[in-house]
Amino acid sequence: MPLYAVKLSPTLMNHILPKTTGANCAIPASAAQSAMPLDANRPRVLIIDDDLEFCKTVTSFLTRNHFQVSAAHDGFQGLESATRQPTDLILCDLDMPGMDGFEVFEALRKDSRLADVPILFLTGRAEPSQVRQGMNLGADDYLTKPFEAGDLLKAVQVRMDRSRTGRVRVAQQIERAMQLFMGIAHDLRDPLSVALAYSDLLKQSTAQGPVDPQAMLDRMQKAMLQMQAMLSETIFLARSRMQRVHFEAGTVDLGHLLSHLVAEHPDKARLRFTDATESCTLDADAIRLRQVIDHLLNNALKYSDGPVSLRLQKTTHGASIEVRDTGIGILKAEQPRLFEPFFRGSNVQDRSGHGLGLCIVKSCVELHGGTVRFSSEPNQQTSFVVDLPSHPPLFAEPRGGAAVSQAPTNSSRPSGTERDPSPGQMIATTKLNVCILDDDPLVRTMLADMLQTTGDVQSTLEAGTVAEARSLARHHRFDVVFVDVNLPDGSGFELLKHLPERTAVIFMSNADEHAVQAFDCEAVDYLLKPISADRLRKALERACSRLSGREASEAAGLARLDDSFVVKTMAEKRLVKIREIRNISAYGEYSWVYWEEGQGAMLR
Repeated sequence: MPLYAVKLSPTLMNHILPKTTGANCAIPASAAQSAMPLDANRPRVLIIDDDLEFCKTVTSFLTRNHFQVSAAHDGFQGLESATRQPTDLILCDLDMPGMDGFEVFEALRKDSRLADVPILFLTGRAEPSQVRQGMNLGADDYLTKPFEAGDLLKAVQVRMDRSRTGRVRVAQQIERAMQLFMGIAHDLRDPLSVALAYSDLLKQSTAQGPVDPQAMLDRMQKAMLQMQAMLSETIFLARSRMQRVHFEAGTVDLGHLLSHLVAEHPDKARLRFTDATESCTLDADAIRLRQVIDHLLNNALKYSDGPVSLRLQKTTHGASIEVRDTGIGILKAEQPRLFEPFFRGSNVQDRSGHGLGLCIVKSCVELHGGTVRFSSEPNQQTSFVVDLPSHPPLFAEPRGGAAVSQAPTNSSRPSGTERDPSPGQMIATTKLNVCILDDDPLVRTMLADMLQTTGDVQSTLEAGTVAEARSLARHHRFDVVFVDVNLPDGSGFELLKHLPERTAVIFMSNADEHAVQAFDCEAVDYLLKPISADRLRKALERACSRLSGREASEAAGLARLDDSFVVKTMAEKRLVKIREIRNISAYGEYSWVYWEEGQGAMLR
């Protein structure tokens, strides 16, 4: 709230309201015309001033203009009054005995209940240094005595309007957040009920029934994977709105990128890619672009039965990508809501989805400083056009990352490899002592059960906080520690200094934002939840490699320089020796491997 501090002397009292005295003041016509309309819930104003006559005059004036006014005659009393009774605005004198206006302001801002209350300083002095001090502290306004009644009323109204607008904005944000939450809860309920129903069937009977237990487990896993995908997309959408999405710009040849994505698409027979330019290279985050294209292509294929066209066009300022289908289209009345979270058209019928794809498309495109537009005719066609600048606004120069400009146009996903070491083969010959640090007991139990199935774990201890894990480390020797990043009493990174140097540390988290820090701390691995059995086993293998003292590549039985592997291009299958590899360029789950002859292939 704005705080106004005014220092009035008795000689100035007659100047605050011309020709008025005490509480029996007459409001000037100009002030009366600007009076606030009567409201059932009149705004509350608190006056903090050591001049009793001044308080009476201002109280009477503001009361006549439909405010509820209370007064305090020193800083301590003012703080007590503000704490005791909700206040919409505070007028505060600067020069008061015991506690001046600046000290009152600082005390108010330290109280979370009063930190947003507008505060307006009133003073009989107008030294620039004093004004700067008040405004630097964050005061909302500053009035110098003597002042006209209309000026005071106008200042109060302005601050009240801003405060009211801010409260409305916050209420709207809360409403949108609650709608988003309700959408998530609604869409999670169906797959969750499927998983719970099948788990209940498995618990009730161990005998072979009409549905094979393995089929039940497969359907449970499918339902849970659906929930995982939905939560991942929701988290990404929230992080993008908060501008906390990792964005790594690199040089990307859009023609090569799009041709590879089409070649790898499971429904590529229906896709028609047209590259209207010889070369179209720009600075972009290849992972985010892939999200955009995947969502647009998948939507077009889902809501149409015919071919889907993908067209790339070079523009003056960058590039334009169009995805067009001849499907059900979007109803005119529903088109303004198309990019809202969880919105789905009323004509989608039984086609699955949860209405987050286009929100993610819009967020990814805007991260690049681009725009996305569309046109649609129901039951005829829908076209989405993504316009991208040559350089993202926040990155004038590429900062590394995905470099795909040299990817060969005739490459494709290889059919297999000549060497395929078994990921389930353990390197360590002695069994491991493991500690699991996670605040969720269900996660700890799940990890302990999964580790026991490997046959390589001797003992498992569990901790729910950093303090508990620190205590266990003082009394037990661990070979491997699984560490959650976010814990009730701090970060999992705080545990590292309490572990012996030889301990292999594997971090776990729901997000990838701490991965760089984890590997800087020489972590063996960084696991994203939910953790699959295969992924856990591979992390354990890496831990065994670290503990064995051998190089990870040698311990894991990776290929030697003379070994070779099979790759498949569109023209042939061939063997490529490890020593021939010139460089590897990767992003997401795709990698391009280039060898000495200047050729290359894309691998997933």
